[in-house]
Amino acid sequence: MIALLAFLLQQTPPPQDPKWDRMDYGPFLTTALSMPWPKGAVTPKGVVVKTGAGAACFDTDLLRYAGGWSGGFLTLMGPPFEGSRSPDEKTRPLPKAPMIFATKNTPGWGRGEDFKDPRPEPYGPLPAGWAKYKGLYVQGDRVVFSYTVGTCDVLDMPGLETVQGKAVFSRTLRLSPSKDPLTLLCYELREDPTIGIDAIGLPEGAEYKVPEPLRAVLKLPPHDKDLVFKLFIGPDGATATAAAKDGRIEDPSLFTKGGPTRYPEPVETKGALGKTGAAYEVDTITSPEDNPWHSWLRFSGLDFFSDGRAALCTWSGDVWIVSGIDDSLSRLRWKRFATGLFQPCGLKIVDDVVYVAARDQITRLRDLNGDGEVDYYENFNNDCTEKGNYHEFAMDLHTDAEGNFYYCKGALGANFPGGPIAAHHGCMLKVSKDGKKLEVYATGIRAGAGSGVGPNGEVTASDNDGHWGPASRLNLLKPGGYYGDPHTAHRSELPKDYDPPLCWIHRSVDNSSGGQVWVTGDRWGPFQGRMLHLSYGTCSLFLVLQETVQGQPQGGIVRFPLTFASGILRSRFGPKDGQLYVAGLRGWTTTANRDGCFQRVRYTGKSFCSVQELHVTKTGVELTFTAPVDPALAADPDNYDALWWNYAYTEKYGSPDFSVADPKKQGRDAVEIKSVKVSPDGKKLSLEIPTIRPVMQLLLRIRIKGADGSAVNQDVWSTIHKVP
Repeated sequence: MIALLAFLLQQTPPPQDPKWDRMDYGPFLTTALSMPWPKGAVTPKGVVVKTGAGAACFDTDLLRYAGGWSGGFLTLMGPPFEGSRSPDEKTRPLPKAPMIFATKNTPGWGRGEDFKDPRPEPYGPLPAGWAKYKGLYVQGDRVVFSYTVGTCDVLDMPGLETVQGKAVFSRTLRLSPSKDPLTLLCYELREDPTIGIDAIGLPEGAEYKVPEPLRAVLKLPPHDKDLVFKLFIGPDGATATAAAKDGRIEDPSLFTKGGPTRYPEPVETKGALGKTGAAYEVDTITSPEDNPWHSWLRFSGLDFFSDGRAALCTWSGDVWIVSGIDDSLSRLRWKRFATGLFQPCGLKIVDDVVYVAARDQITRLRDLNGDGEVDYYENFNNDCTEKGNYHEFAMDLHTDAEGNFYYCKGALGANFPGGPIAAHHGCMLKVSKDGKKLEVYATGIRAGAGSGVGPNGEVTASDNDGHWGPASRLNLLKPGGYYGDPHTAHRSELPKDYDPPLCWIHRSVDNSSGGQVWVTGDRWGPFQGRMLHLSYGTCSLFLVLQETVQGQPQGGIVRFPLTFASGILRSRFGPKDGQLYVAGLRGWTTTANRDGCFQRVRYTGKSFCSVQELHVTKTGVELTFTAPVDPALAADPDNYDALWWNYAYTEKYGSPDFSVADPKKQGRDAVEIKSVKVSPDGKKLSLEIPTIRPVMQLLLRIRIKGADGSAVNQDVWSTIHKVP
C-alpha cells in the first residue's frame, strides 16, 4: 500500500500555479540545466545570467559557458517550480530560446591544448591546480565571475548585444599576469560552420585555433601585465566582426565593488501572537508574501545575527533578513538580501556573516558596500558532487565548536533513478572551518532532510521511510558510520548491518523528518539540555528522549501539543529572548496548509506536565515528568496502553508493522503493563513490563493528569536496542 501511494503521488500532475513564472529571480539563477545540445547534456551546476533579451549559462565546475541564447530566460521545471519529479530533462529548467552557441561538458580552459576532463568521475569541480571557481560579483544587472586558471586570476563578464538585428554573445575578461600560455574554449559547433567569433583588445601573439573539428579555442601567450579583452560570438562571421568593430570594453573589475541597491525598501508586516493560554504559544512572524518581486517564500533555512535579526533562505533561491522580532511582533521589516541561489536548504550565520548550503556549494554572502544586499557570492566550498537529478538536495547547515560545517547531500537510488551514485550522494558532509577541505562524515543516508550538531559535538541526521527505509529514523551519527541505504554506502564491501538509529519513528507520526536542535538555555521551560526534533511531514515538534544502554544510544520521542502552519524543517533559539523559532515550507508530501511559515514557540512560564525522560530497566520502563502527576491516576495500569512491533528492512518502500511474537505476521502486539509505581515526589513512574525486550517500535499511550489537574495525554514512541 505504501509503495502504491508513493507511485500515485509521483504520477499526480503538477499544480498549475504561475508563482514560479511570476517571480523575479534577480540577475541570475543557479540551477541544474538540461541543454538542447549535445542531446541529453546536463549542466549540473549552472549559473544562468540574464543578458538583456537572452541568457548565458556558466558552469562553475568546469569554468565554461555551457551555452548562450537570445529570446527568453528559462522554462522552469522541477520540484521547486511547477513540481515535476522525474530523472530526465523534464524535471530540470531548460533554455527558453534557440542557442547562439554551446559547449560540451569539458573544461573551459585547457592545459596547453589538452581539454580532457581530469576528474575521476564527471562531476564536481576541476582540480584546484587546473582551475578554481571563487565566486561571482553583482552590480545592477551585471554579473562578473571570478576564478583562477593555474596561477592566473580571471574576471569574466557575459553580455548580449544586438548587431544588424542579430544577437551576439559577448564575454569580457580580465586576466592577471601569467607565466604560462593559456587556452580558452570559445565555442563548439553541432554541424553548423556559420558561427563566427571576433575580439577586441587581444594581446600580440594571441590566436584562434581549431584543434579538432567544430571546436574553437583562443590561445593566449604568457604575459607580465594584466590583460583586458572582449570576445564576440555571433551567428556568423560578419556579424561577429561588426560587433567587434563597434564594440567597447568595460573593465570587469569596475563591477566588483558593489553598486546601487536593487531592493531598497523593506516590506513591512505585522505578526500574530498565540492566545491559547497554554504553557507554550505559537506566534506567527508574518512573511511578506505580497512583495514587489513576487518572491515565493518557502523557508528552508534559518539563523540569527547577534543583534536579534533573523536571516532566512527560501527554496526558490532568496535570502531575506527580518528585523523587529520583539515581544509584540507589531512591526516586522523584511529586506531582500540575496537572490539566485541553487535551491538552498540550509543557512548558518558565523560572526554575523551568512553562509548558505545549496546544491552546488556553500556560499558565503558578502555585502561589500554595506547597503544591506549581497554584492559578492563567494564560493566557500564547492567540492560536493552534483549530477542534476531532482533529489540531490543539500540539506541543513550547522557548525561544531571548532567551526567545522555539516550538511547532508541527497541521494539517488532505487526510488530516485538517475544512473550511478556520485561520490557524495547520501552522505553527511563535513567542511573545515576555512572551507578548504570537504570530507565524508557518514554514509548510507537516503533523504536526510534535517540534521543537527549538539553542544557536546553530537551530530544527528533524520531520514525518511522509503526503499531500505522501513520507517523514519533519527540517527545519532558517528564518523564513518553507515545508516542503511546500500545505494549510498560508498564502500567497496557493503557492511553486513547498518548502524541502528537512536529511534525509529512510525510514518503516522513523522513521515518526513526535519532537523534537530538543543535547548541550551533556561528560558524555554523545563527542557534545558534536551534535544528537539522537527517533523516536516506532520508539521509537528517533538522532545527527544535519549539514553545509552551498554554503550548503545537509544530513545524515543513525545510530541508537543502544538501545530504549525507549514512543514517545519529548521529551528534555532533566538539569541535575545531564548525562545524557539521554526521555519518551513510545503514542497513535497506534508499536512501543511501554507507554502511557508516562520513561527516562534514561546514559553509563557505556566506549568507544563510532560514526559521528559525515558529509561529502559530490567523490569520495564521508567518515565520522568517535568512536574508531579496525580499519584492515584498514575498508579492505575488501566490508564496506559502499550503496543510493540518490528519493521522489515528491505528494498521495498517502507514497511508494514510486524508482530514481535510472530515475526511473519503483520500487526502489533499488545504489551502487558503489570503495575505502575509512583515516586514520592510524583515525577517518576516505573512501569512493570514482564516481557520487556529489544524491539524496533514501542508505543506507550498515557492518559493521566498532573497534580494540578491538567490532562496528560501523551504517546511515547521509542526504540529498544538493549535491555540492561
